[in-house]
Amino acid sequence: MSRSLIALTLLSGSLVIAEPQPSASSFSDAQRLTVLSQLVRDPSPKTRLEALRALARVKSPESVALALSVLDLPMDPTLDYGLWLTINDLSLPFVQALQSGAWKPEGKERQLEFALLAIPPDLAGQVLGKLLETRTLDASGTGPWIELIGRAGTPAQLRLIFDRAVGGTFSPAATSRALSALAEAVRQRKAFPEGDLGALASLFAEENHSDSVRIAAFRLAVLWKERGDWVSGIKPAASAASTTPAVRTSAFEALRSIGGKSALAALSELIGNPNPLISRSAVVALAGLDIQRAVPAVVDQAKAMTDESVALEFWRAILGVKGAGRAIADALPDHGLQAPAARAGMRAAREGGRSELDLVLALARGAGLTVNNAEAGMDLIKDLASRASASGDPERGEKIFRRNETACLTCHGIGGAGGKVGPDLTSIGASAPMDYLVESVLLPNAKIKEGYHAILVTTKDGNEHTGTLAKETGTELILRLASGAEESIAKAEIQKREQGVNSLMPAGLLESLNSQEQLDLFAFLSRLGKPGDYDAAKGGVARHWLLTQTVHTDGQEGKEYWPISTVFTDKRWKPVYALVRGVIPRQLLLDANGGEAWTSRLSFYAATEFTVAQNGTFELNLVANPAAELWVDGKKLGRAGVNRVELASGLHRAVVQIDPKNVPENLRLESADVSFVLN
Repeated sequence: MSRSLIALTLLSGSLVIAEPQPSASSFSDAQRLTVLSQLVRDPSPKTRLEALRALARVKSPESVALALSVLDLPMDPTLDYGLWLTINDLSLPFVQALQSGAWKPEGKERQLEFALLAIPPDLAGQVLGKLLETRTLDASGTGPWIELIGRAGTPAQLRLIFDRAVGGTFSPAATSRALSALAEAVRQRKAFPEGDLGALASLFAEENHSDSVRIAAFRLAVLWKERGDWVSGIKPAASAASTTPAVRTSAFEALRSIGGKSALAALSELIGNPNPLISRSAVVALAGLDIQRAVPAVVDQAKAMTDESVALEFWRAILGVKGAGRAIADALPDHGLQAPAARAGMRAAREGGRSELDLVLALARGAGLTVNNAEAGMDLIKDLASRASASGDPERGEKIFRRNETACLTCHGIGGAGGKVGPDLTSIGASAPMDYLVESVLLPNAKIKEGYHAILVTTKDGNEHTGTLAKETGTELILRLASGAEESIAKAEIQKREQGVNSLMPAGLLESLNSQEQLDLFAFLSRLGKPGDYDAAKGGVARHWLLTQTVHTDGQEGKEYWPISTVFTDKRWKPVYALVRGVIPRQLLLDANGGEAWTSRLSFYAATEFTVAQNGTFELNLVANPAAELWVDGKKLGRAGVNRVELASGLHRAVVQIDPKNVPENLRLESADVSFVLN
């Protein structure tokens, strides 16, 4: 009998083999533990996992020790979860083993930490309390106890290290560790020390506290921002002349992160500080909270700064705030800016893949610098095009193109998959140079493709409608809106109709992307239509899919296979488009069904439709792993590879059933014999 079978036998409590053998119930706990002590250290992770779950059935200190010893070997997420389940099942034996001394934590800090996080919180608190009764938290915080309290301690135990930290009985290093542990408790468990927390503010002051302690206190204040008024204590640290650069930076970051009326008021006051460094830092922090409120102060800085290197650092920080470039460009005066500040701003607006052309021109105008609008625009476009060609990643760019926030697929189709509001992009990279692509995204109104100008319609009821022309008859006008939807307007109700000078594609689409993401997006567009993974011109592959999953409740109700034949209007179906190369990657399958967790899932399903022109035998090639199964019109056809099927002319449904525990790296359905439906 194999080791794995022994483990499964012990786990299930039954034994079924051909030859007469002792029943599983005849095994004593000692015999089981003897076998499991070997299996729990087996080279095979699967065998170790089986042994772990079998140990959960033997409620003894020895089981606890054997289970935790798995941490001495390589771990993976499945083993980690299996160990968590086992220790959770053995919570009481674990506590008993600690109390009796059968399991000692010395030298096993990692095992102790894991166990405390796996057992119920009330038991974890009891265990820590007992352990701390015989251990002293000395001034240097010797041992793992500070960190363990942060990860598993009760509010009373968190209070213990908090009082030590603010009371001065810890060394500076131990105080910093205690503050970090308290921060960890909030981030991981939403746990706080009991009682009033106002004493934290005593650590903000410079007197008797190291920089590391003050910085750790500021960071904890951000996490505890609902538990006290911290702004009044942090503000002096931000504004004191003797504050070190690291502490000052941390103080301003804390004010920005805490936010709210008091932080806004404090930062607004600090903008008027006579120290230019403090004033600039306050402007940057205020911009991060409320860019519109900060704009006048940004303009004042542009009028006052004369050191170009200082100004460059300032502009880089300001332009890191989403929407800052456009807001500032609209507020800059026609004159009165310092030339060094303007030059630094123009550089920051052009570097790092930024597309702040309006800001470049406004800064030049305000400082009286000579710049040609067309030249300024083309300089930026050429710079972006050059860097996108050199360092853009088209694979990452495709992911950016598909993001909900960029909404590219809402308006543009590739290979027939996607929206129809804007031009089809199937071959754009093969037909347009990189600088044209950059200009089209950066300045969408510069060159509008014929047929894609916006149409402005005013109806007799005073409402305005904007879209591109989808269709026109003698009695109605059908506009395709920016959302992709179509709107019908009776011509009898139209008061005014005119062609707009702008594209429906808004300017500023790149504002949500960082510099590398912009380069990646341009690199992707430039590859579309060229031979390889980004050529969608050829048909024969399913690009529009619907995804769903079945769960245990479906099985309990006898509906495990509902996706095989249900109508696609069911709300549990989620539409997705394949990548340009025609595959649905593993991560997309997982994301559409809630991520990595396997809890309560039975199967994933991916469905599409296709048509055939006449009766006959047709081939469908399923590219997936061997576990995936292909169904056509409600009948199981086969697994991965070429499948042949007899079909009548007309519309047909293909559904791929996928094991959630064995999701293929890529899913693709292709055929030269059928036409896949894309709408």
